[in-house]
Amino acid sequence: MTARPGERPADPSVADRALLRRASAVVAIQTGVAAAVVVAAVIALVYTLSLQERREATEHKLRDKVATELSATGSDTRPGVIIDGRPDGCTDDAASAELAPAELPQGVSDVELCGAPFLAYAVDSDGRRAVAAINIAGQKEETTRLARLSVLVGLVGVIAAAGLGWVVSRRAVRPLGDALASQRRFVADASHELRTPVAILHTRAQLLQRQESTGPGQRHEIDQLVDDARVLADVVNDMLLSAEMQHRRDHHQPVDLARVATEVTRSFAANADDAGVDLVVDADPASSYEVAGVPSALRRAVAALVDNAMDHVTAGCTVSLRLTAADGRVRVSVVDDGEGLDSELASELTRRFRRGSNGSTERHRLGLGLALVDEVVRAHDGVLTVDGRLGEGATVTLTFPARPGSGT
Repeated sequence: MTARPGERPADPSVADRALLRRASAVVAIQTGVAAAVVVAAVIALVYTLSLQERREATEHKLRDKVATELSATGSDTRPGVIIDGRPDGCTDDAASAELAPAELPQGVSDVELCGAPFLAYAVDSDGRRAVAAINIAGQKEETTRLARLSVLVGLVGVIAAAGLGWVVSRRAVRPLGDALASQRRFVADASHELRTPVAILHTRAQLLQRQESTGPGQRHEIDQLVDDARVLADVVNDMLLSAEMQHRRDHHQPVDLARVATEVTRSFAANADDAGVDLVVDADPASSYEVAGVPSALRRAVAALVDNAMDHVTAGCTVSLRLTAADGRVRVSVVDDGEGLDSELASELTRRFRRGSNGSTERHRLGLGLALVDEVVRAHDGVLTVDGRLGEGATVTLTFPARPGSGT
């Protein structure tokens, strides 16, 4: 995934803006949720206190009415009943019959008279019972209106808080977005500008390597120079790949991973022969292994895995590129039977600069390269998995969604 000579890297501003919008949206949603929790708590508190205050005021009125009734003269032991707020069409006799004063428990109780809610209060004093009841339908309706108004006002407040969160977050993350864009532009531009001089350095080192006038000591240093120049070129390409990959979704096209695997094995064929390693592709010719992506980036990812596997096998070992397609997924696995890796560290190897070791040599299993491969895979909506055991080889699998209509 490198730019062609003379071609500038993709402008990351569109992707950066999308990233900032997502961050702002997350902040706005979180602010709205926090505001909703606070508003809901306030509404519940206000509703509860209002309901309690109204009930206490009504009970106070009932006690006053009962006290007045008990202080009235007369020795009649029949219950004295006071009903306040009878509904239209409800007579005193009908309300008293439904109230059943003699059966009411002492104290405050909720009753229903003529289809309306009442709060009743009964007291026994000196063999005489006094009962008062007040219609609380109006209070309930007013409380309901208060609750609805509170919910409406709270909803407006939540929306306003979310909008304010959006505006504030946009202002807060804009400097970070500018810094991120500047960093990515620097990495992409620096990588792009370094590719040409690094390529020239590598070419000159190779020309120097082919000269026969150098001595054995010089030959070793020149071979090392060629290797270092190649590594430097790979690092530059990886930097450019990392900077550009997430901004190239619009360049996705059909890619046959079987063809990619074949091309990679051909490019490594000479190295495999020199090392005595079998490099094979295991794929069903009748199956489709098409995915949507950037061909150069996918080829670079697969090549990086093969290159890593080649560094950790010895003569007589095998490196296989196995392809499978099922359930709308295409998988390409690079499998080797070399020195292996620590299975406990496998899940951490996609972290930058995290390396695995076989515990007995100075050679490292994986490092920055696998982290960059993981970036390529994630940019293609795929998943990278690493598995292996010390002394039993390793398997790195890239899983991608099959291209729609590919027949997978």
